[in-house]
Amino acid sequence: MLTNKTLRVCANTLIFLLIFVKFITVIDGRTEMFFFIFWSFPFLIFLPFANKLSIKAYQSFAFIILIYFMSSSLRVFGITPYIFDLVEIILIVSFFIFSIFAPKNIRKNM
Repeated sequence: MLTNKTLRVCANTLIFLLIFVKFITVIDGRTEMFFFIFWSFPFLIFLPFANKLSIKAYQSFAFIILIYFMSSSLRVFGITPYIFDLVEIILIVSFFIFSIFAPKNIRKNM
């Protein structure tokens, strides 16, 4: 069982890694800065709710992550795969699984 502190650290780490990997694609020229800001905005909005351990926020954000998964899988399984797109999809799947199971741990720790 994960503690509340571990849940916060995991959520913050996953969000930071996702934004960092996307920023690398901006530096590499595969993504525009406007799209990066637009892409990062929902994660930055979710961050305070993740730190407050809001169960509804985790459940709602899991559906937003599905949209990220669909857009990322289009890039990964396209014509020319890129290693950071593959890392991004792995992080998105990990974050989705984390978002699905985090509310259960939050309830147990209350």
